[in-house]
Amino acid sequence: MPHWKSIHIERFRRLEGVRLEELGVVNILVGRNNCGKTSILEALAIASDPMNVFTWIDTGRDRELKPTRTPVLEILSWFFPHLQPQSNGFHGNISLCGELANGEALEIKAGYQEFREVEIRPQQLETVSPQSVLSDGEEFTEYTAHLAVEVKRLAVDRSVLSEQREPLVLTGKHYIRSEGHPPILPHQFVSPVSHRTSSQLLASMDQILEERLKPDVIKLLQLFATDVDDIELRAPHGRGVTISLHHAVIGQVPLSVEGDGMRRALAFASAVALSRDGVLLIDEIETALHPDALEEIFRFIVAACRASRVQLFVTTHSLDAVDAMLASIDESVDDIVAYRLPARSSDYPLKRFGGKTLYDLRHEGGLDPR
Repeated sequence: MPHWKSIHIERFRRLEGVRLEELGVVNILVGRNNCGKTSILEALAIASDPMNVFTWIDTGRDRELKPTRTPVLEILSWFFPHLQPQSNGFHGNISLCGELANGEALEIKAGYQEFREVEIRPQQLETVSPQSVLSDGEEFTEYTAHLAVEVKRLAVDRSVLSEQREPLVLTGKHYIRSEGHPPILPHQFVSPVSHRTSSQLLASMDQILEERLKPDVIKLLQLFATDVDDIELRAPHGRGVTISLHHAVIGQVPLSVEGDGMRRALAFASAVALSRDGVLLIDEIETALHPDALEEIFRFIVAACRASRVQLFVTTHSLDAVDAMLASIDESVDDIVAYRLPARSSDYPLKRFGGKTLYDLRHEGGLDPR
């Protein structure tokens, strides 16, 4: 069922020449800090819906909490390798390619060009030259950027099935959302801080209710509080819609006062629902979860992904998480694959561990694949 059979990251952020081959239903990325695990998830998110400017923006923003709100152009520019010091604007290129389960291949190239627009103040036009305005700092400067994306879909014989190319961003204030370009694959990205903001959870609740997935969601929440028996959207005093859990003992409780584990579980459940027939990307999957709960939670996630035909990619620093993922697979150990990313500037290659190899490594050799 894997939707992506392989992904090749030729150039993206600080990654270059990274090739993940023979992807599985469940894919685990391990490695030291700053080795590129999150960047691989972001590359997969972009590759799944490259013609939508909001995919680029939302993927970049997933690294931060809402109060920080980094400017959009800065978020976009850092997807592109900064190989030289930035002076008057910045330009760079991204290159991704991959193979889908249906045998099609994708080639995705993106170019980003940023420059400054200078507006001289009207009262200075007759008395001051543009050069002195710039040197005296009396100018109004605005950054403008062009983001152009090209996508080729190739058949097995490498003939071109379709080709798309167009600019997605024209200025720092106005964006163009391309119409007529559906995503290559539906996808959801769950970051280590997704559960701390309610917007993604709130946006997904309608679909959870519409598809009658509430019993499955409640089942997962009961791993954290056994008396949870309902989940609702409420508008207290007619003000704003909020998510509320009903506890058999204490009644209605706003999600905002629940613990991180409960909020994280709801983020997982809603993301599975929204990524049906696509890809679910979870960064630092162990965040906010107690080691004793990992196996049951992962068992739920894997079962839900299988039922919804979702290919799962996770990153982790936790050996407990790796063991829990193996335990959650049960007899389908061949469905799981792990990739160990080398440390930056290391001479060691990226290492792939198939499910049986990974299982033997842990359960017979007691070795650490991280």
